[in-house]
Amino acid sequence: MDQKQSPEDILDSLFVIPREVPKTILRNLLELIYDVKVSGSENIFESGGGLIISNHTDYLDIPVQGAYAERKIVYLGKYELYHPQEEIMAIINHKNSPFNYPPLSLTKPVIELLLNSLGTIVKKNLMHWGSMPIIRNAAGEGEMDKRAAMAYYEQLETYMVDLMKSGELLSIYPEGSRSETGELLPFKAMAAKLAIRAGVPIIPSGIVGATNMSKPKAFFTGDAFKTKIRYQIGKPILPSEFPTGPEKKAAKELTEILENRVRELMKEAEGNI
Repeated sequence: MDQKQSPEDILDSLFVIPREVPKTILRNLLELIYDVKVSGSENIFESGGGLIISNHTDYLDIPVQGAYAERKIVYLGKYELYHPQEEIMAIINHKNSPFNYPPLSLTKPVIELLLNSLGTIVKKNLMHWGSMPIIRNAAGEGEMDKRAAMAYYEQLETYMVDLMKSGELLSIYPEGSRSETGELLPFKAMAAKLAIRAGVPIIPSGIVGATNMSKPKAFFTGDAFKTKIRYQIGKPILPSEFPTGPEKKAAKELTEILENRVRELMKEAEGNI
């Protein structure tokens, strides 16, 4: 006999939107505004854990990568994206809030229930579409806070390794921040370190043309419309091709390989403009 569905199971079935829906909408929106072309999609393997990396030039990099990939790519997002209700409830519960006094105070339990339900739906959909929450800015000012932050980021690395070992394709931008000029910034070693620890292939890729194209100025001037954005996906680098030796040394050498490969792919992408 079937077990009775829990409220969470009912929410899953009623409010979780299939990934193809936002993916199709996003792709059509991108193509309505920009001239987007993606090459090398066949290099994204259909299943199995892995790491896909790219240079990072604009907020557009993520939707271009995610919308044009056949399989789900996992992105790590800040905690607040998955709990939008908390900021609203903080305003409602503020000591000067009119919701602390009748008659509005009578509505607080209902509002809180509705907001928490909405937050649950948002979180479940984001995770279903290929996103995982993290907590950013874990480091505080005190020494204990810094130690706690270091422990947290070690746990976060383990979390990402476990995601890839479980068969997920994780996306990381090794530069660590967006390049305001479109020029490739030096790579940090974390991506290489994670791939080595997980023992999974790395898919290098490069994007050009997107720099500053999501900013309001690009729309006000008209520069954004039909600007050419090219995304080139390269062949996977297999674990058997990784440098050997101590992890720190191997990660440094692999990072150099990845940086050079992404630079080459950026040049290939420029050739498609």
